[in-house]
Amino acid sequence: MALRLHQKQPVLAAGCLLLGACVNSAGPGPVTASAPVAEPVFTEQGILAGATGKEIDFQRAEPGAIAAMSKLMGSAPASTAGACPGLRAARWPDGTTLFFETRPFDPPAFIGWQHGGQSAGRVCAS
Repeated sequence: MALRLHQKQPVLAAGCLLLGACVNSAGPGPVTASAPVAEPVFTEQGILAGATGKEIDFQRAEPGAIAAMSKLMGSAPASTAGACPGLRAARWPDGTTLFFETRPFDPPAFIGWQHGGQSAGRVCAS
């Protein structure tokens, strides 16, 4: 039995190499820009998605708010990180920033925005 297993080792090794070649070792590709789906309209209650009737309301969870805003902006945020004590920020290249308040048992909640010198909700002091 040991002799048969030894004879099959080259075939097993070749199979592993072939399988490894089929897997994308580079990982997922970078997020690419796409055409914005609507023009964001910044309001005191959050962000409207143009004339679509959809909105990103304050208190929406961070993952959903960032995904929706990325569609409106045509790209993912340039950075997402801590901003000021208790707040996180997702920043797009044009300076648009969404702020999120950390919560103990839920994802951070969307609580404010800054865009073009205007803001609403809770944001970090400049």
